[in-house]
Amino acid sequence: MSTFKILKNKSYYSRFQVKWRRRREGKTDYYFRKRIVCQDKRKYNSPKYRVVVRLSKRNIICQFVNSNIDGDRVIHVSYSKDLLKFGILFGLTNFPSAYACGYLLSKLILKAKISQSKYSRFHHQSVLQTTKASLDIGLIRATTGHKVFACMKGIIDGGVNIPHSEKRYPGYSPEKGFDPLVLKHRIEGEHILNYMSSLKEEDEVKFNRFFSSSVKHGITPYIYKNLYSSLISKLL
Repeated sequence: MSTFKILKNKSYYSRFQVKWRRRREGKTDYYFRKRIVCQDKRKYNSPKYRVVVRLSKRNIICQFVNSNIDGDRVIHVSYSKDLLKFGILFGLTNFPSAYACGYLLSKLILKAKISQSKYSRFHHQSVLQTTKASLDIGLIRATTGHKVFACMKGIIDGGVNIPHSEKRYPGYSPEKGFDPLVLKHRIEGEHILNYMSSLKEEDEVKFNRFFSSSVKHGITPYIYKNLYSSLISKLL
């Protein structure tokens, strides 16, 4: 008869440490957070900014955050529901809305004139450089073409420097590389127009159920695309 050693004995439980609350609730990945927040000791007291993107069922939240020893400080925030004043009455969680939400945040950052100084050993003085931030997507899985990278693209186009790779943009494939035209069509809502048009021709009942908000406001697929085209021109 074989014997088994009991591993979880009294000594084990006396050394057991309960994980932090947000880790137990599955809200925070502290392994990732430590590396995105931790600052180099040679850059003492210099801010390390990050752009926090969170998605909900009806809204997209973009925050410009600086971490201190006593907690995070949200400097600026933009919501996709802010697009209501630009005439976007529905579809506030799609790809074009995510891009516009990120662009709005970058405008708030530049309006506040948040900049970082860097000492130049050639000029022997501190020179101002473009605001640099890291992208914080939390527990969102980083898949190619995700909406969080649409927010990142909007912030970058607005003038904030975020280290990134084009491999996460829609239109990238390992065989053909990156196609910027696909990304441009996604930002302008071309894929939404094609889906709305095809669905309206195939199944009118399904179209009325899926796009009930557009039917309610009397907006056709082409008007819907022109809304985002005019929105991007207003933001630029």
